[in-house]
Amino acid sequence: MKKLKFLLFLFPFFFTSCEKEKIEGPSLNDLFADLEILEPLSVVGDSVDFASGENIYFTASFSKQLDWKIQIKGLSSGSVKIISGKSNEINQSNSTWLGNSSSLPFFTNENCDVELSFEMDDTTIYNYLNIQVEKDYQNENTVLITDLENNFNPNFTGFFQSGCTRALAIGGAGQKDKYLAQFGTCDWDWLIGYVDYFSNFWYDDKNNMINDPSKLYFNIMIKGDSTISSVTNLPNSLFKLEFYEDENGDDYHDANSEDRFDLEFDVNWTGWRMVSICYNDLIPPGTNSGNGIKQPDKIFKVRTLLLANPDSGPARADVDFLIWSNGAPILN
Repeated sequence: MKKLKFLLFLFPFFFTSCEKEKIEGPSLNDLFADLEILEPLSVVGDSVDFASGENIYFTASFSKQLDWKIQIKGLSSGSVKIISGKSNEINQSNSTWLGNSSSLPFFTNENCDVELSFEMDDTTIYNYLNIQVEKDYQNENTVLITDLENNFNPNFTGFFQSGCTRALAIGGAGQKDKYLAQFGTCDWDWLIGYVDYFSNFWYDDKNNMINDPSKLYFNIMIKGDSTISSVTNLPNSLFKLEFYEDENGDDYHDANSEDRFDLEFDVNWTGWRMVSICYNDLIPPGTNSGNGIKQPDKIFKVRTLLLANPDSGPARADVDFLIWSNGAPILN
C-alpha cells in the first residue's frame, strides 16, 4: 500500500517534467508552410485629401507571419512610398500613410499603383488608389524659404561664373512644377556659383522656427546627375551650405565677429534627393569669429554653393523646396 501511495505521489512530477517547454522563435508553419492570402489587399481611404489631414491605410491577412512590403507609386509624378512590416495581418496600426514620399519627387493629385510583395515568396498583390489633394508640407512645424512656384525671388541674390547657368526651370521638379537649374564648367575656379537666401525675405515668418539647434532641420531637394570626372574619377559636383548668423541684430553678418556654420558634400546621385541637416551638426569654417553658439533665431542668410574641381569638367546640382522643419527631417 505504501508503495502504491509513493507511485501516485510521483505521477504529478512525472507529467510536469514531460510538459513541453514554451517554443521560442518562428513556428514551423511560418517557416515551411505555403503562403495563403486569407483576406486580399484593400485600400481604406481612397480618393484622399492629404492636405486636410486625411490618411490612407491598408488591410490584408495571410496564413503565416512574414516580411511584407507595400509600394505606392504615383503614375504622374513617379514618386514612391514604401511601407513595410512583419506580421500575418496588415491593418491601420502598421500601414497608415499620411501622403509623404520615400523617394522624390513628391506625390501630386494623381492615381497611384499599389503593390504588395513578400520576402522569400513570389506572391504579389496589386491594387490602386487616388490622391485627390496631395500632402501640404507647410504647417506649424515648418518654415518655407522657397518652393520656387512663385518664381525666383529677386531678393535672393548670388553669383554664377560666366558661361555657367542659374535659371528657373519648369517641369520635372522635385515639388510641383518649378525648380532652379544650376550647372556649368569653370576651368579657373572651384566655384560654379552661389545663391544667398536672406531670412528677411522668406515667405514665412522665420520666428516660427524652434530655437533649439538639436531639434531644427534644414531641408533642401537636390537633383544630381552622377557626373564622374574623366580626370579624377570622382563625382564632379560638390555642394556646400553656409549658414550666416547676425548675433548683434543689425541685419548684417560681420565675418570678423559673428558665426558661420557649414556643411559640404558630393552630389554623387542621379535624380532628386532630399538632403536634411540638423542645425546642430553643422561645423564652423576653421576658426570662427563669433560666440561659437548655434543660434537659429540669429540666422541672417543661407548660402547654397555649387563647386567643382576646375580640372574635372562640368558640374550640376539643381535645387528645389528649401524648408525648415522642427523636430524631425521633412520626410521623417
